[in-house]
Amino acid sequence: MSLLTAVRNDMCYCPGCSHGLVLEQLAQAIARLALPPPRVCLVSDIGCIGTADRYFTCHTFHGLHGRSFTYAEGIQRVRPDVLTIVLVGDGGCGIGTAHLVHAARRGVPIKVIVCNNFNFGMTGGQHSPTTPADALTPTTPAGFHERPFDIAETARISGASFVARASAYDAGLPGLLERGLRAPGFALLEVWELCSAYFVQSNKLTPARLNELAARGGMPFGVLAEPPAGDARPAAPSSPADTGKAASDETVPQPRGPKLPWPGRREITLAGSAGQHIRTAVGALGEIAVACGLHAAEHDDYPITVRKGHSISNLVVDARPILFAGVEAPALVIIMSADGAARVGDLSHLPSSSQVIVASDLPPPATPATVHVVDLDAFARAATRAGVALALLAYGVVRAGWVESEALCAAADAVLSGRHRESNLSALRAGVAAAAAQSPACAASTAGGRHDP
Repeated sequence: MSLLTAVRNDMCYCPGCSHGLVLEQLAQAIARLALPPPRVCLVSDIGCIGTADRYFTCHTFHGLHGRSFTYAEGIQRVRPDVLTIVLVGDGGCGIGTAHLVHAARRGVPIKVIVCNNFNFGMTGGQHSPTTPADALTPTTPAGFHERPFDIAETARISGASFVARASAYDAGLPGLLERGLRAPGFALLEVWELCSAYFVQSNKLTPARLNELAARGGMPFGVLAEPPAGDARPAAPSSPADTGKAASDETVPQPRGPKLPWPGRREITLAGSAGQHIRTAVGALGEIAVACGLHAAEHDDYPITVRKGHSISNLVVDARPILFAGVEAPALVIIMSADGAARVGDLSHLPSSSQVIVASDLPPPATPATVHVVDLDAFARAATRAGVALALLAYGVVRAGWVESEALCAAADAVLSGRHRESNLSALRAGVAAAAAQSPACAASTAGGRHDP
């Protein structure tokens, strides 16, 4: 079964770009491994190839430029049963060289596909670390005068078990992709591509000339390193077809807290301002959920300034694996500041079953959902100012009837640790107490929504 959801011409890439071709062949290679979608994870970062995650029906992780290797290593260490594939460009390899080198040195069993088109194609065609000698780019109008970075050779001498280099137009590319995915330890395949928007136009590069470029630069195509027979390093996860039995959950981390009953998929949005500990609160609830046998996915939104402006954290919690981590119609929205309200925007699309908790100094939003107005100062007195966000989360999930207050407190007590353990427990208990007592500080408002006292 192919995990790819789009054909080449429907992808976002420029006409003539070879990214779509590589993705189609990668999908074919993954399909031959016969792994179910939950056991495959694509990790990407910034750059044109970083948009590929939207086209695959499996786990995906998109992060900062050059950091894809570190994210993949973390995923692989926690979930060794998952085939973790890094899709990265030459720009990401240049920025994340240290991460690439040390992941290869440690033999982390991640599989890296480098889509090398010799320039920063997403931002205007500037030269990259792999730009060939004498190549013309907007930042090297007189030609590139540095020795290009040899990604494949760097991985080989750093200890990668499998290393290969090929053209995107090479008939043998699908086979190399499959060999790389099946190889034990750290595997890297560098694929030379054409950037039709910038590099091809300035340098008259063609598929045939990629081979000439490789020969002239002393960077041959083909397999550069292979694991010896009997290599004991971890390999790609076996498929059920390979083992003759169903996939096992033995490698999945086991819960370390009491089982936490949960009614199904619930989407939560916590919106406020920098300094209100928004992401910290959502992270704490997510940690409790995962440690107690549930699945959780967090997605944050905040400006690059960090210390001012909005801070929003979305959380999805489900008893089943989460195959889509987006938040479309949250069942619980908590708004703590004007910054958060402005960023969340119109809530008229929420169903009447959703709950909205809003600070009393803000105008209640117009929404079909039930709106609860709360006094943040009252929560601060019970939980400290830093604990208000976590207290409101506990208040919201208990009041919504998703979890019993005793079960949530017991789970938090068993799971939370570190130097903020006691303050987090205090905040959570304050929220639970407010929900249980229907605190006078919390009053319901119709404000365009359904009244629910």
